[in-house]
Amino acid sequence: MRLDDIRRSSNIEDRRGGGGSGNFGGGGGPRLPLRGRGGLAMIVIVLLLVFFGGGDTLGTFMSILGASSGSASQSGGFQAETGQPNGLDQKANSSRSEAVTADRVAAVLGSTEDFWTRYFAKNGATYTPATLVLFNGQTSSPCGAASASTGPFYCPGDRKIYLDISFFEEMDRGLGAKGDFAQAYVIAHEVAHHVQDVTGILPQANRAMRQQGQSKGADSMAVRTELQADCYAGLWAAQSNITQALEPGDFEEALGAASAVGDDRLQKRAQGFAVPDSFTHGTSAQRVAWFKKGFESRDTRACDTFAARDL
Repeated sequence: MRLDDIRRSSNIEDRRGGGGSGNFGGGGGPRLPLRGRGGLAMIVIVLLLVFFGGGDTLGTFMSILGASSGSASQSGGFQAETGQPNGLDQKANSSRSEAVTADRVAAVLGSTEDFWTRYFAKNGATYTPATLVLFNGQTSSPCGAASASTGPFYCPGDRKIYLDISFFEEMDRGLGAKGDFAQAYVIAHEVAHHVQDVTGILPQANRAMRQQGQSKGADSMAVRTELQADCYAGLWAAQSNITQALEPGDFEEALGAASAVGDDRLQKRAQGFAVPDSFTHGTSAQRVAWFKKGFESRDTRACDTFAARDL
């Protein structure tokens, strides 16, 4: 993506470098080891449960995260020629990469704000943007502890999106969802949950899930909620100023990310088979189809997954 002309959002709460949840109001919960031995298997399992979680969905599964703990191991050493620690170069490169990613996040968030502000205004309403919390390691939220291992999520308790930037690295390496527009799709999907929240869709869906027990299953309220968020992300991709920033291959990156996080694909990767009765987000084919439907229709009415007979 070419983001030079895209406005950067100021609705970002930067909690990076604060030492984890202890500096941000507590929160607790152990951090899962993503880069150590067995890290890939763990992230697949966790993503299977809470990837792109919408508020109450995350809280349902937080107890699972408490079952494992640990810290990632880091290799050190010195370069023979210069005597400088390898770790210093790695840290510098990591800092530069994180700065670039943080800037990209601000640009994508700004693009979603501009798009949804215009969309709401056309329909006689006012859009109030969500705040995106950037953190590293771990932090707290009204929906529970947040870390890279939980994946990015939207919390209706404070109407904030929580994102550990290192998650994108794991998404690239662990799931093969590569590219800057794949990352943009993740952000747009979480913003879509905020749109659902402020329009009353998400609270209604969450009530139905609690009252009717529709938090799992191929035709559940949970799946319909997530697929609508994918469709809304497609609307943004087609009509926002990000459209002019796209380069060849960007759209395919978003489709690849949507496919990578389908329930069936994640379950087969984690355990060798899929269990439709446990689906919470939709299959790879469904997630791709609804993103494309939003992109091609350019109309929120086409994103009514709750009225759709076939998903």
